[in-house]
Amino acid sequence: MIILKEFIWQTDHDAFHITTTDNMEKICKEGLLPLCGERSKSVGDNIEGIFFFDYLGSAPDWMDALYEDKDVNELELLKFNLKHRKWLKQNCNEFYLTDRVAPQEIQYLRIYDKAKKMYLPLNLVDSIEAPATLRWKHLDKYKPLTKRK
Repeated sequence: MIILKEFIWQTDHDAFHITTTDNMEKICKEGLLPLCGERSKSVGDNIEGIFFFDYLGSAPDWMDALYEDKDVNELELLKFNLKHRKWLKQNCNEFYLTDRVAPQEIQYLRIYDKAKKMYLPLNLVDSIEAPATLRWKHLDKYKPLTKRK
């Protein structure tokens, strides 16, 4: 499918957004806001948007590309639904929203390994096997995976 301008999904379609744990308090209160952050400005981008991807298996690649200087335990993987939302395409791999996503519409991921009885790092999302499971949780229950220093 070639999308040149804005597009609106008419069916359920998940979108994913990576952020740092430092941003989670604000996201839990206000949701995702269309902004042009320092990371975007540093590469000459001036778009105020909420950037996302729609293939969960590419999350580790996006973590490496966007946050190579961060420990994976300092990152959160968020999910929201694109149904009835207007979004735009920046290039073949980058998409963004220009409207806010409310906190109650956002979930965060935990990967739980039942055999080891422990949570696994988010960068393993594309390689998990049973008995590990993906657990999407609502923001009103948010707790960081590891304690901040």
